[in-house]
Amino acid sequence: MTTIALRTFFGRLGRHALGVLLCCVAATSVLSCGGGVGTGGTGSYGAAPIDGFGSILLGGIEFDTARASVLDDDGLPRDGGELRLGMTVEVEGGAVVGAAATASRVRIARAVVGPVAASDAAARTLLVLGQTVQVNGSTVFDPSLHGGLAALRAGDVIAVSALTDAGGHLLATRIAPAAAAEPWRLRGSVAALDAAARRFRIGDATLDYAGAAQVPAGLAAGRLVNLTLSGGAAGALGVAAFGPVSQPPAEAADAQVEGLVTGPVSSGHFKIGGIDIDAGQASIEPSAAALVAGAQAEVAGRMQGGSLLATRVTLPTPQQTERRIYRLAGAIESVDAAAASLVMRNTDVDFSAARFLNGSAAALAAGVTVRVQGTLSADGTRLDATQIELR
Repeated sequence: MTTIALRTFFGRLGRHALGVLLCCVAATSVLSCGGGVGTGGTGSYGAAPIDGFGSILLGGIEFDTARASVLDDDGLPRDGGELRLGMTVEVEGGAVVGAAATASRVRIARAVVGPVAASDAAARTLLVLGQTVQVNGSTVFDPSLHGGLAALRAGDVIAVSALTDAGGHLLATRIAPAAAAEPWRLRGSVAALDAAARRFRIGDATLDYAGAAQVPAGLAAGRLVNLTLSGGAAGALGVAAFGPVSQPPAEAADAQVEGLVTGPVSSGHFKIGGIDIDAGQASIEPSAAALVAGAQAEVAGRMQGGSLLATRVTLPTPQQTERRIYRLAGAIESVDAAAASLVMRNTDVDFSAARFLNGSAAALAAGVTVRVQGTLSADGTRLDATQIELR
């Protein structure tokens, strides 16, 4: 594993987003694309879903993760090989020099781990631990979940990476079965805090933290928390412990974040994932009228005075969010020529309709290095390649 890329929206960005995160919330290193990136910042920061793996570019910036440490939801070291497409991550790195930055740390930031309470195929939603999880055409499903959303049943315990807002709205970027015996988890913003009863809400879930460990000082409404749960008690979910949460980007760091806008939006000011955004002087695409609470947005800029001073805000259309381009780069792990499929970067790839550069399908074999781009299959479990370049 050498480099990674965070998810981006539009073609001018997407064509460069080749890496998958080593890099959320919870995150690979990313940097602001354009609008000031590489012009002297003291470091780099990115928070977004993994958009690709391999030697990659993001808005013309290449991120090297060869020496980066990877941390899980609890802040414990993990193998970078566990990173998957669609996982939300946060990445910290060094200054952008020319067109490159070196990542030092990648933190995984899943939104919820728990049992499916209900599923609505028509609305494309799941209910998990009191959180309504929205699925779209860019949601990556683990290959074991053949059929995607249709494969899930009440009681299935799943791990969800997602873009979230303060109201508990989750837009899933990856859904996979939870690891065996993994504790239930929930990440979100505190609402309806009752300090006397030691309860609060996240989404439609009531949390009881009377017996919790590591309760943060100054717990207050609006605070982002990362919880390990211990089960239910009198209509509430018990909190076993408060875990580490995201640290704000360093002052003067080039930063890029993707998420759901937490409003209200006032004079270009809003939040994404707890980060204050000042977009008063930013270029907003396609228009400022689309910048509203709950909108999906990608923001690039530089940290200044504790806020992300945005140079660009990109708001995708519904059609763009439904058809994300993913990219992989590296060595093929295995090939099934009869099925026109291969495996690389822990991702199943169907190449039956792919256009080939510098070779043909006959040249595909284990160990051959390729660059693949494509979109997700209808069930989200594989990448349907549109182009494969042999290296």
